[in-house]
Amino acid sequence: MKISGAREESNTMKENDNTNRSCRKKFKSWQMYCSTEESNPWNAIYETASGKLRSTTCLTTLQQPDGTFALDTESTAKHTLDYFVPEDNEINDSAVHKQIRELINEPIDTNDDKPFSQEEIAYVIKKFNSKKAPGEDGLTSEIILHVFRSFPSFLTEVYNKCLKEGCFPKQWKNPA
Repeated sequence: MKISGAREESNTMKENDNTNRSCRKKFKSWQMYCSTEESNPWNAIYETASGKLRSTTCLTTLQQPDGTFALDTESTAKHTLDYFVPEDNEINDSAVHKQIRELINEPIDTNDDKPFSQEEIAYVIKKFNSKKAPGEDGLTSEIILHVFRSFPSFLTEVYNKCLKEGCFPKQWKNPA
């Protein structure tokens, strides 16, 4: 009885040791993966944008519509702009886009919408969570607050124009 209990305990210890060793190896592997620059494609973009990159790096990993890859920074930037900010051409509009254009041209008659005051804008901006990641536009709450502090009338006019037109950009509505 004592011998079989000792064997079971020995087997359990071996299993625990193997599990611990496996966990340590997985952790070390993950640590090594995260520490290599190739594992995080945003490192190069961040370093290029912030001016921290010393060597000249060309971001050319974008595949263009014709199947080729961008060869230089200029073609990469052009492809990115064409993709995210397509040309507004009425000729290529679908039925849905034509309907949206018609709706946009109709005046919005809402007498109940009062313009925002600078105080209201300041109150809302100051409540933004500074620890949240920026949205599609890349603007952090700190940037928006700094712009508001520097140009309170301008930002208030932007928000009031959106309110008057009844149109707020989609990028403002999408979370990061």
